[in-house]
Amino acid sequence: MSADFKKCWFQHSFLSNAVPAECNDNICVVGVFGKSQRAKGLMLNGVTTRNGFKDPKFNPQKIDVDSCSIECFYDADSRVLYLHLVSIYDTPMLARVCQQMQQNLSNADCHTFWKDHVTSHARALLYMFTVCHIMVVVHPKNTFDTGYIQLFRALQNLREKLNSSISSILKEVPMGKECQNNGRLCTPRLLFICQQTDMTEDELNSTATVSTTRSKFKRWSSRKLLQHSLEDQIYRLLRKSRILTNNLSHCLFTVPGNQAFVHFLDQQSLAMDPVSFMISELNKNFQPFKKVNTKLPSATSPPVPSEQFQIFTDTIPTVEEPKKMDDLRSFLWEHIQLVLDGKGFDDGVGRGATPHCESLSFSRWQAVSSLLYEFFMSDSDDPKVSSHFNAMTSALDLDMRFSEARCNKVLPIATRTYQEGAPSHYTSTVHASRLAQAMKVFSQHARGPAFEKYANQLQAECQLFWQSGRQLCEVVSLTGHHCIHKAHLLLDSLIDPETEAVIPRMPHTNNNRTPCACNCGRTVGQRDDPFTLKLANFDFFQGLEERCCSKLRRHKFLLYEAKRRDSTVLLAMAMAGKDQAKDPGKEAGNEDSLSKMAAEKLKSENTASIPNTFSPALSLGQSGASDLLSHDTHSGLPGNSAASLLSMGDGIHETVREKPVYFRESSTAEYLQGMMCSTSPRGLLPLFSSWSLLCLGKASLYNPSKGLEQPGFLRNCNFLVPWDLPVPKGSALDPSWPVLSDTGGSSRKGGKHRDKRGAKEAYIGDEYECPRGHRFICSGPDSIVKASGSGIVKDTGTKLVTSDMPLYCPCPCRTTKPPLGQLMRAFIVTPDVPLYIKLNPRLRPDQHPCPIFHPEMSEDGITLTSNSLWVLRFPYVYVDENGPVRTPTDNQPIPSAKLLRGMYLTTSQKPPDS
Repeated sequence: MSADFKKCWFQHSFLSNAVPAECNDNICVVGVFGKSQRAKGLMLNGVTTRNGFKDPKFNPQKIDVDSCSIECFYDADSRVLYLHLVSIYDTPMLARVCQQMQQNLSNADCHTFWKDHVTSHARALLYMFTVCHIMVVVHPKNTFDTGYIQLFRALQNLREKLNSSISSILKEVPMGKECQNNGRLCTPRLLFICQQTDMTEDELNSTATVSTTRSKFKRWSSRKLLQHSLEDQIYRLLRKSRILTNNLSHCLFTVPGNQAFVHFLDQQSLAMDPVSFMISELNKNFQPFKKVNTKLPSATSPPVPSEQFQIFTDTIPTVEEPKKMDDLRSFLWEHIQLVLDGKGFDDGVGRGATPHCESLSFSRWQAVSSLLYEFFMSDSDDPKVSSHFNAMTSALDLDMRFSEARCNKVLPIATRTYQEGAPSHYTSTVHASRLAQAMKVFSQHARGPAFEKYANQLQAECQLFWQSGRQLCEVVSLTGHHCIHKAHLLLDSLIDPETEAVIPRMPHTNNNRTPCACNCGRTVGQRDDPFTLKLANFDFFQGLEERCCSKLRRHKFLLYEAKRRDSTVLLAMAMAGKDQAKDPGKEAGNEDSLSKMAAEKLKSENTASIPNTFSPALSLGQSGASDLLSHDTHSGLPGNSAASLLSMGDGIHETVREKPVYFRESSTAEYLQGMMCSTSPRGLLPLFSSWSLLCLGKASLYNPSKGLEQPGFLRNCNFLVPWDLPVPKGSALDPSWPVLSDTGGSSRKGGKHRDKRGAKEAYIGDEYECPRGHRFICSGPDSIVKASGSGIVKDTGTKLVTSDMPLYCPCPCRTTKPPLGQLMRAFIVTPDVPLYIKLNPRLRPDQHPCPIFHPEMSEDGITLTSNSLWVLRFPYVYVDENGPVRTPTDNQPIPSAKLLRGMYLTTSQKPPDS
């Protein structure tokens, strides 16, 4: 309810007709409400001495769409106060509300919007039944709206519950004891006015002979017959519905037993349209209006002078014609006179109750009505009173009651639809599918404004059913398979004890186990479907390495490792700080001695890693002496030579000068979360390498007639292909490359003559491994190596070197729907010549814009030692900073997933560790 509602209606009432302060005459209060196609207030202008009610079409700003409003007019000559209730049941008000109502309201919002207006109307109506002597119902047709029965019953029940509260309020003002106890001035009379009838005026004026008693007959007009018939119907309905009873103190209102309480307005008595009247008058006589502004005042037009406005008020008949208005005035005055004379209504005489009726002066009535208006139209702090008003709202809301009953009946059916056949554990996708099916069943039968409320309740119940022990872990492995456990916590998760007591701790797992060989390929183990990058590309192979290839020589890739303080450098830095404090002039000499001490220490230490020109300090984007001088013999980080250090001596001196004692520890946020690829942040390294490069031993370990003697290879698919190393003719290496006349070797089609012992022969091959554990070698993008029974391989390594190799290849173990083999290893047999093989692997596991993955190495690649058998193990999964690149799930290879050409290179530069 609007907060300024109380201020508006009193102010609008008495500006036009003020009441003298010395006026102490008792008044009669008449309330008007109901439904009308035209403004009900214009109908009352013919009853009052002045036109106190205006047409709302010409005062749209007066209409309050937020709540009901009460227009008041006091007829001082007649001592009658008229209260006109304007609500959404009036056509002008309804049109205004529809114009300002928000668009696209949902069913529930629309119902709430109208329910608020209905509640406001009921509260205002109960207030008027309390402070009025006579209540007039206006209806457009000559029928009785049975919807009033529900409204009257709800108001009657509410008035009985609030009677004690109202009586306590009325005790604060001077009025009769009986009125204070009953909580109202009197039991008001209810009158009915019909604006139109279904009969024509001639039919209403026609007469008929009726029998009043057994021996007496009268001629009554059809209007009077219709009036008496409607009165009888109304009285019977009110009695049958227990709204009218013999106990008047409990009745909301009464109807007279020996007076007419239904009145019909004829068509000519209805208010005329002012514009139509003006046009007709102008046609009749233009002379009186030629100097007058004939435009009606509006909300935006300037004020009309009083002499011009007087013409309108005197000329335009906005009320009924006097000869026709006499009927309505006499109809109302018959009941008003009983109140003004102090006689009251005798409707309860002979019904076991004594009627009471008190007529107050205007000032006393205003004091009473102000208190009661505050009580009825404002939210009460008393919870008991608020509960009574809420009960009335619920009683009037039949749509909601029907809808709730219907939805309550359908809700269990929809819930069973969701729960029937539900798995023991299932994912959110299955939950959403089952919920959609349950919502479909619910929407087929549920109706009304409660639909959204119960639909949300259905969703909540289904959600609770799923989360109560049936929620499957939503974590997906790097290969795209869900964890098979119910919702759980990881072993290292940090969470509050209460949650930990409810949710179990366990690692992610599923039933997807596949065989996979180790880094070197000589040992096969069962791999669990990995859920983290470290488990997929490092931990599994690290576990097999302890049983197989832990003692083999390996290439150590560039990795991130938190720096540790070197005791020698720390001592040197501390001594330099002390010397500077004693003698600032020795600063330059101390810096030189410090750099010499650091360089000598680095020279005296040997590392087991393959040296590289890539500086780990620069790769981490760090600066300072601690980053450049820190060293760990087991870290495998290159750049520990004195030469590389001395080449950056200036930066060391500057850092020592700025910070002679303090060290900056590396932050754990400075390492790479995913794998090294083309989109990785510049200067970051991973904590572990997803690649592996091992030296199995001498080149003689590979027998070209037998191939690789490792488990899992398909028959005759374990042979490497020869690679004729390109040697520029006439170069320094050409004389050292033996020819057929020097070695007496045999001939092989498609290549030069090589030593028959194979010591100077290069062999390469890309190995693929399928989920069933089968392994095979490919010599080109679409060719699987297939040797003869005697071990003769006709393929060469030309396509392998010059073409992009697919990352996934169908395994030859099956002819129909073969599983995909994934590129897992590359075997290289290097010759014993001063021409070396260099590896530079670069993979794109999906179409563009997928990044290109590569190991953590220098830009020049990795140079392999001669006369050796090397194996490069590729990652099992590929994960960048944005997440994993999914492997194919439909056994269809991805054409764009390739090992880019340029992996196998040659160089004449000798490896550093040779």
